[in-house]
Formats: sequence, C-alpha cells, structure tokens
Amino acid sequence: METPRAAGRYRIDRLLGSGGFAAVWLGHDAELDAPVAIKILAEHWAQREDVRERFVQEARLLRSVDSHRLVEVFDIGVLDNGRPYFVMSYADRGTLEERLAAGPMPLNDALSVAREVARGVEALHARGIVHRDLKPSNVLIRSTTDGDERIMISDLGIARTDDRLSSLTLPAGSPGYMAPEQTTIDGAPDRRSDVYGLGALTYHMLTGEPPGERRPMPSELQPTVPHSIDAVVARALEPDRERRWPSAADFAQALSRTVGKVDTDPILPSRPAAQTRRNRRRRHLVLAVGAVAAALALLTGGAVFALAGGEEGAPVAAGDARKQHGASMGDPDGRWLRTDQDIPPQYRRLIVRAGTWCELKGLSPALIAAMLKTESDFDPELSDPRLNEYGIARWTPTGLMRWQPGGAGNAAPRPADITPELSIAAMGRFLCTQGRQIQNVPGDPALNLAGLYRTSVGKVRQAQGVPPGSRPYTRKVDHFLDAYSPR
Repeated sequence: METPRAAGRYRIDRLLGSGGFAAVWLGHDAELDAPVAIKILAEHWAQREDVRERFVQEARLLRSVDSHRLVEVFDIGVLDNGRPYFVMSYADRGTLEERLAAGPMPLNDALSVAREVARGVEALHARGIVHRDLKPSNVLIRSTTDGDERIMISDLGIARTDDRLSSLTLPAGSPGYMAPEQTTIDGAPDRRSDVYGLGALTYHMLTGEPPGERRPMPSELQPTVPHSIDAVVARALEPDRERRWPSAADFAQALSRTVGKVDTDPILPSRPAAQTRRNRRRRHLVLAVGAVAAALALLTGGAVFALAGGEEGAPVAAGDARKQHGASMGDPDGRWLRTDQDIPPQYRRLIVRAGTWCELKGLSPALIAAMLKTESDFDPELSDPRLNEYGIARWTPTGLMRWQPGGAGNAAPRPADITPELSIAAMGRFLCTQGRQIQNVPGDPALNLAGLYRTSVGKVRQAQGVPPGSRPYTRKVDHFLDAYSPR
C-alpha cells in the first residue's frame, strides 16, 4: 500500500491499520503541532458513490455526537486523487484489542472500561445511532495530560440511525460480538444489539476471550469475578433480545450498582518467601533470581500461584489460596515484611494485600511499606491542606476517588474519611494499573513505581526512569525498602 504524503494540511507519517474499506494513518498537524489520525477511503472503493457517501456519513455521525467517549472528527477533505478522508483524534495507547492480546484485564480495569464504553454507546443511542460493530479493535485508548487514560469508541462504518432502523438490513458485524439478530437478513437490529456487543466486550475483558457457543460464566474462567457480575453480563448476552438489558444505560447502571457492593480485590496467593526481593543490593539480578526462585518452588512442591490471564499487572488467583487467605494476610511469620522494624502491626495486613494485588516487576509489600513510611511516617491523621493531601498515603480526595475500592463510581471522600483501609488499598490499585505502562522503562522497577506515584506515567517515560525532581523521595523509599524487605 503506497503511503500518501499528505492529506490537506496534514503530513502523513505511517500506517496505523487498515480494513476492507479504509486505512487509518498517523498524521501530524503542523499548525497545532499535534498528532492526528487520518482515515482514508480505500482506492478501489473510491468510485462507488454509495460507499463514498457511507464513508462521509461516518464522519458526520461521529461529529454529531458530543461526547469525549467517541473519537472526535476535526476535519474532512478529499485527496488529489479524489479519495475522501477525515481527520480524528489520535489514540496514542492503541486499541483494546492490543491490550487484550496479553490476556484478561484486572477486574477493576475491565469493569471501568466496560462502563466507559457503555456510556459512549449511550451517547450514540441518545442521537438515534446504533453502532452494530462493538469489538475490541473499535475501542481506542488515549492518554490524558494528567497521565490517565480516555476510552473512545470508533468506526461507525456500519452504524444505523433511527430513520434507517426499520429498513431492510443485511447481516453485518463481527463474529463473537454481534447479536444473533445481526446474522440474519432483515434482523432489524436495534439498541439491544449494542447491549449484546457490550456484554461480549465485557466478557472478553474479564476472561481473555470472546464468548463462544459454549459460554461458561466469567467466574468459571476467572475466580476473581464475582457471581453478581456474571449475572449482569449473562443478561446482556441473552440470545432473545427481549430478555436483555433494555439499553446501554441500564447495563452501565447495573455494573455500577454491582461493583459498589463487591470487594473487587483478588484473593491473596500463598507465595513462598523465596520469591520476594531478598537482596536490594543486587537489583541487576532480581529478575533472574525471581525466575530461579519460582522454578525451585515448583520443583520442591512449593505453593503454586497463577496470574489471571498471565499478564503482569493482572489480579492474582490461586487454587488453594482461599484456604491460606486468613492465615497469610497478617504476615505473622514475616515472609513479606521484616518483623523487627517500625511497620505498625495494625497495617501489615493492608500493606501485604496492596503489595500483592498483582504481579508486577518492582511491586512488593516492602515497597508499599517504604512508600507509606516516606509519605507520612505511617501517620493515618496526616493533613496537608496546602497540597490537598491527607492520610497515611497522602492522597488527594479526587485522586483517591478513582483508586479506592469500587472505583470512580464512588463519591470523592472527605479528608476525614481518608482512612488507611482506603488509602493503602488504593495505592496497590494505582501501582498495578499505572505501573504496567512503565514496565519497559530502564532503571530499578521498584523505584520507578515510587517515582510514578509522585509524578505520572508520562514523566517517568520522558525521564526514562525516576524524574530528577522525585529522586530525593525515591532515595528515602530505597532506604526503607532495604530495611523492610525480608532477608
């Protein structure tokens, strides 16, 4: 495929992806000095007036929906060879499909993305638009200036509007994600077809695979999924659309209600102490040591743990971990944290849980303890109104709102309500989610995580390690990490 040099005023740099009707290119807006995505109709379709009109209609539909949960169209035009194009916001963090290639997502992440996509679909429906092709490759991820992520729905190429829902429809959609009525001629897909697509997307995020003909409940494939979530997803995937959730809004509300009632933390595995960071002075050997320790644990009959989907940053599940859960949570034998240091015993359970919430290079209970020591000297009453930071982990209320149990569906807590139970759990969630994005950054993984906590993903990436302004902080963390790590 020949690379066009420009589309109007936009320089074209490289191909991002292509489909049957169009290709999407990474471009650059020189006037605004910003990257953009440029969708160009394929040359062999450019002479078909009906296809051209459908292509332009997609741009108009995207432009007509006022929601940051959809890709935004900035401009439209025609190349010198007559092929139409339109210019969109660029998703610098790729697609949900790319993220799912590593396996199922952490439970909180999956539910958060599912609700965001559902709200985007709700915005489409409010404009009388049915998407009809909800799938992971059509869910884009873009970074925000504060280091967070924005979920955006794309590709309205086969979308239908209210004025066309009653007309003859041909089978259209993607296998595994399209509702049964979309597979038949004149199946008259409506908003409930998108509800099915939402259910299929959520199922895939929770389990690592799209729903097939044999469809076990998500909790059968991933024990960390609560049965209440099973029920919400199963109703969305009902073959009979009369039995599905009536709308995307109903589906999103059901997820929010359910998430607010469950503890979405995973079960703590019973990992052998040999797998902890034993010697902080040999950081360059830590990955090799960890691998050898894991192998020895298997050879000697040690406890076996499994990652949900096998990706770093995913919640952990273990076959017999439920039986070990109560005994190991308080860390009475010091397998996770030194017992002769100043870690308050009433917080050890919370620290161990946060430090083992996922499998991530650098994350450990000792790191959580070292960061809490550096942040507040383990003071649960810390109050710093000047920086709007409170509690043992120095959270701002709005920051804690997203990372506390239950996620952003909860209200921002008052400073007086920022308890260690909320603060420490949120620290583990934050590091597990955001930390995956800096795993390839050079340097000590643990200190990079500490630097991330005090800055952002973008700043750690830009500095290729701990940003200079955070190094005094991470030096203190490093000192306490050595002191708290089991010998």
